[in-house]
Amino acid sequence: YPTSTGKPGEYFRLNTLESVWIQGKLRMWGRWSYIGSGKPGNMFNQLLASRKLTKTAINEALRRLKKSGTSKPELEAFLREMMNGKQKSWLAHCTDSEAMLIDRVIGTVLAEYPALKKLIHQRYEGRGMSKRKMAERLQDVNPEWCFSTCE
Repeated sequence: YPTSTGKPGEYFRLNTLESVWIQGKLRMWGRWSYIGSGKPGNMFNQLLASRKLTKTAINEALRRLKKSGTSKPELEAFLREMMNGKQKSWLAHCTDSEAMLIDRVIGTVLAEYPALKKLIHQRYEGRGMSKRKMAERLQDVNPEWCFSTCE
């Protein structure tokens, strides 16, 4: 359970470890939502969650990919991004139940703040956008602001 680290009267802040844990969960959710939102990658989540890749399971996933109409370049791009990623562990992806719980929390908490919800998606969905890139885009929209303000 989070403990308070800020000064009295200040907004609540998380400890570094708690903050890193939440960011990790958001990254896993972002990968899940990217490959699960109408894309056939959700099958790969199921394969990864099982921790055991069998030839039958891979062939079944490929059969379902063909049936869904996924193009070969789209599949290659997805797999290449997965292989080029820094994380190669089972923790790089979360199960559907974990991701749906995170998705429900984000949807409920940010229901009245669509701009913040969009920001979370930009930052974490798929490979995610760097904070610097997000700041550059914000400065493009608001050229009168200095870059430090946008960061």
